[in-house]
Amino acid sequence: MKKNSLLLAASAAFSITFGSAPALAQKLLPGDKPKLIVQVVIGQLRSDYLLRFKANLSDEGFKMLTTEGAFCQNARYTHLLTQTAPGLATIATGAAPAHHGVPSDRWYDRSQNDMQEACYDPRVATVESGNDKLKKSPKHLLASTFGDELKLLKKRSKVVGISMLPEEAILLSGHNSNAAYWYDEMSGKFVSSSYYMEELPQWVQEFNQKKFTDAYAIRSWEATLPATKYAANKKKKEAAAKNDEKNDEKNSEAAEAPANLLLKAAVPPKNSRSAYATLHETPYSDNLVKDFAISAIVSENMGHNGATDMIAIYFGAMRSIANRYGALSVELEDAFYRTDQNLKHLISFLTSHVGKENLLLVLTSDHGVNLSQPQLQEANMPHGVFDHNKALVLLRSYLNIAYGKGDWIKSFSQKQIFLNHTLIEDSNLRLSEVQERAASFVLQFSGVANAATAHVLSGATFADGVMRYMQNSFFPKRSGDIIVNLEPGWTETSSTSAANSAYSYDTHVPLVFYGWRVKRKSITAQVDMTDIAPTLSTLVGVPLPNAASGKVIAEIVE
Repeated sequence: MKKNSLLLAASAAFSITFGSAPALAQKLLPGDKPKLIVQVVIGQLRSDYLLRFKANLSDEGFKMLTTEGAFCQNARYTHLLTQTAPGLATIATGAAPAHHGVPSDRWYDRSQNDMQEACYDPRVATVESGNDKLKKSPKHLLASTFGDELKLLKKRSKVVGISMLPEEAILLSGHNSNAAYWYDEMSGKFVSSSYYMEELPQWVQEFNQKKFTDAYAIRSWEATLPATKYAANKKKKEAAAKNDEKNDEKNSEAAEAPANLLLKAAVPPKNSRSAYATLHETPYSDNLVKDFAISAIVSENMGHNGATDMIAIYFGAMRSIANRYGALSVELEDAFYRTDQNLKHLISFLTSHVGKENLLLVLTSDHGVNLSQPQLQEANMPHGVFDHNKALVLLRSYLNIAYGKGDWIKSFSQKQIFLNHTLIEDSNLRLSEVQERAASFVLQFSGVANAATAHVLSGATFADGVMRYMQNSFFPKRSGDIIVNLEPGWTETSSTSAANSAYSYDTHVPLVFYGWRVKRKSITAQVDMTDIAPTLSTLVGVPLPNAASGKVIAEIVE
């Protein structure tokens, strides 16, 4: 199939819109309210990528947003468990996980004696899918979102969320959205749940019937640039020359190889059906999401409904690719350049569809990412792997010695230890005492920097430092009895890049406001990610989400 044939019906609609747009003799003035708000969240986008890969960026993607928009250079999450679900919920609600109720991607549900996913809801049905894993809704999100408040005040406003995975589409759009759509890896189609609708709209059915997913699923992943252009390869070449100057030719050849060697390993099988499940591990998953989002905007006439509409778009390819290949890999870098191209196309379409003066675009990320252990080791930086399985074996033995033999620990998940409350109560023990003894023991393990108990986090207020981050991540009904913070560079995996800490590589992400009445500026003051929703609410003139604790970014609204 030729490359041009991958353009979707949505992109065709984009071209038609472009062709009919009148030439503007003068700059149009923005209205009282933006016609369309577009939230673009890019999974696991470290802020330093914008500088590291700047030389190979286009002029109309990331570079344009950061130079012509209001670029918050020091935007940070202030909670410990920097994972996708709590990050997106924080963006949408303007509140920390301690208040919006989504402390982590999953948690141990004591009432069910099982793990609970952030958006799983067995009460709903999947629409146009037989995949029961996709029974999803926002029921676990306990606060309203900006989209919810927009819909409450502006009945004609449309709010839509789109992503490859349901959690991103659901949490960014909220409880009151018109729709949230996500990808079904079993069928290669975009689907939803009965929380939103009984059947898919006609335009979604038509999109699925055209099987554009098949074209992306079997498309081989080739390098976007020549091998010598990649920053990752330049670093390898420098390291090769430094390690063995006597074998320059041999080392130079070795340094050139990775750009295509690893990319060839990412070529999917020729059968599209067998490639549906692995599409998210290639950059083409973002292409598919972009095309579907453009189709949604055109088909729903978003931006032309007589009220402010909002669409939330999550691009997750970079997260999947960094997790597999590492944050300094050629694959990640190539995916970043492809994301830049997707942004370029999306912005061009949006500008044609509603005009820059009517468009308010917000770009950010759900969290950053640490380097992989091999990458940290190669750079001679502090690093290590915390093996929670070994730690739990030792902790169980310790609690058996201290309190007698028993099943004292119910679960460990994402740096949280869940104790057996029933056994502790039946043994006439004070829960706070058991928590404290367990935390003190865990603190002795290599790589553990802090271990805070639920009792301490519930009973005190911390204004700064890592304890503040821990407290912001703590939601009593869903969080563990002990939350563990590892030392910088330490992770729970030995090979891939990972997030989930309070350190800058996980908390520092880009944040850009672009279009409508936003003035071009660079904001160096620290901005909390809870500030996004209050700022949008103030700009548009709707109430703040009900649990919002963030501040309005003065430089944006002035």
